[in-house]
Amino acid sequence: MDFLQPVFTEATQCQDCYKCLRQCPVKAIRIQDGHATIIPDLCMMCGHCVEACPVGAKRVRIDIERAKKLLELNKQVIVSLAPSFVSEFEGVSPAGVIRAFKMLGFTGVSETALGAQKISAASADLIAEGGGRTIISSACPTIVEMVKK
Repeated sequence: MDFLQPVFTEATQCQDCYKCLRQCPVKAIRIQDGHATIIPDLCMMCGHCVEACPVGAKRVRIDIERAKKLLELNKQVIVSLAPSFVSEFEGVSPAGVIRAFKMLGFTGVSETALGAQKISAASADLIAEGGGRTIISSACPTIVEMVKK
């Protein structure tokens, strides 16, 4: 498994319906060895194929075991938590989520938005400098991949 590519195909589950192929906005899926396979160099990780697959052959990698290993190997591991975390932990207070991460062994929890504020400030400085350059600032992995590719 490619650890840099979070969306992948479980080939044994693929039933060759081609729904994912038709839904991919960047045409990053090809039929290979009889299965609809994601082409990592083209994929922007938007997840449309995961949603389109009726049998669950397109999946998003789960990194729980890697996180456990990271906690075992490192003394200080900090979680960067997106502001949208509240939708994932419905009914749990932000303090409760932070407490849970610390109980799991994380040193601290920081909100990803804090980093976004620094990026926004740096972007504003670049815009103020002018120079006629195009500036794109986004923390969204899909947007970053689309721009890179």
